[in-house]
Amino acid sequence: MKSAIKSAFRKILRKKDDIPSLININISKSALLYNLNQFRKAVGDRDVAPVLKGNAYSHGLREIVNILKDEKVPFFIIDSYFEAKVIRNEGIKTPLLIVGYVIPENINNSKLKNIIYTIGSIDTLKSINRETRIHIKIDTGMHRQGIALEDIDDAIKIIKENKKIKLEGICSHLADADNTDSAYTKDQIRKWNSAVEIWKEAFPDLQYFHISASVGINYREAKANLIRLGIGLYGLIEIDGVETKPILEMKTIISSIKKIKKGECIGYGCTFSAIEDMTIATIPMGYYEGIDRRLSNTGEVKIGNIFCPIVGRVSMNIATIDISRIVNAKIGDEVIVISKNRKDKNSIENIAKICETIPYEISVYIAQHLKRNVVE
Repeated sequence: MKSAIKSAFRKILRKKDDIPSLININISKSALLYNLNQFRKAVGDRDVAPVLKGNAYSHGLREIVNILKDEKVPFFIIDSYFEAKVIRNEGIKTPLLIVGYVIPENINNSKLKNIIYTIGSIDTLKSINRETRIHIKIDTGMHRQGIALEDIDDAIKIIKENKKIKLEGICSHLADADNTDSAYTKDQIRKWNSAVEIWKEAFPDLQYFHISASVGINYREAKANLIRLGIGLYGLIEIDGVETKPILEMKTIISSIKKIKKGECIGYGCTFSAIEDMTIATIPMGYYEGIDRRLSNTGEVKIGNIFCPIVGRVSMNIATIDISRIVNAKIGDEVIVISKNRKDKNSIENIAKICETIPYEISVYIAQHLKRNVVE
């Protein structure tokens, strides 16, 4: 009875209201599953674990996990105990591997089931005092988290002495896998392969060995049986040997239109001055919603098949665009702010190039509160 009530309550919370949204984020279910299956084909006999951290790279944790809930995956990878609670509140029981830091009190007092913790320090390992499933993170060269190679023997001793610890896997992370110079990565893999042999000898029943994320899948020499699929799952970058599709499209509408004269300025700081008479429009989005401020006077949006420059500084909740080339534009017309066509000027990849950053940063700054719609 209680589970039925909870299920009904969740449906009420997820029920769509009748008020049209000014901003919509469309998430393609078919593209997401296509990407997952492309990587499954590419990695062959290795398993694939989807990475859903950071609100699924801002694609929507609830939406993405519900698309993937029936896929046969060993576990979903998340960053935090909070994200684990969000997924469990969706009624999803798939195992969850938390790769971020969790304070020992939460590990020892957790009421969540089917949770696996990534342990990257001797101190945290020593603090475990209840039955806990873990993966040990080893530092092979990233030098952020992970047990040092010289401390492996100590870690093995602690685990063997503490019968409450259930070691299921070991992991590490490649620091430079996307560099055309593979020397550093190959050195990491050499250290990793040596560590794997030590751990396998100490724990012959270990299930999982993983070091590669999306961009490291072609390093077949790494002794591993699983890859962590994050940025490739969402089609945010092109990866050698794997065809992927961006799954996110962001749309809004024109919220105002006006004519301005040659020489008049637009926006804060008067960073744009019209070189001729022009027609401008505003859209109800700014850097709070996810239009990077670095796109001021450099970025573009799309109306129909026409790209419209962003003019003036992007404000917190408003951006101004040049619609002089749009015939019969009117308030309410659709504007594509982020295109799912990676060749478009306003795809996440090309926005990242304009902003001189990485696609991850562009996607994760899309406001969490905005409506995500799962579409085919």
